[in-house]
Amino acid sequence: MYLANLTFHYKTHQNGLALIEVLLSLGLSSVMFLVLFTAQSHSQKVLMYSQQLHYANHLLDQVAKQMWAYPNHYQSLISTSLQGDASCLNGRYCNPVAMTQAWAAYWRSDVQQKLPNSELSVLCDKGCIRGDTLSVRLLWSQNLAVAEDQCQQGVACIYLDIAL
Repeated sequence: MYLANLTFHYKTHQNGLALIEVLLSLGLSSVMFLVLFTAQSHSQKVLMYSQQLHYANHLLDQVAKQMWAYPNHYQSLISTSLQGDASCLNGRYCNPVAMTQAWAAYWRSDVQQKLPNSELSVLCDKGCIRGDTLSVRLLWSQNLAVAEDQCQQGVACIYLDIAL
């Protein structure tokens, strides 16, 4: 009888988890949360980069439309001064030179606010006369940007060439 009770004692089941099982599940959960956090962080960076690209494309589209509106005043766009009469953009009548300067000042200030370490440049090949090419270049710091022909690693760039 003593042997029968002894074998019955060994057949009882354990009612809980062993310490090693708990440690393994905690370790696995920690790794999974770390992977999810890293993926979420990268997703946020990609979202920010796509918003910056959308803004940059919208800005270059706006620049191109204004170039055609004031074809004889490209030199005003090239000037690096940030002075421009903002009331020209708010419905006040201004001459074409003042309007072009106002747009140039607006673009440069708007770009500085929305894109980190950005540079907007407008260049002409020979003097902004008929037959030349007007180049609009927008560069900004972006860690996700890869190196291309015209840009280095970590710098996003968009170019627009307009035949005059």
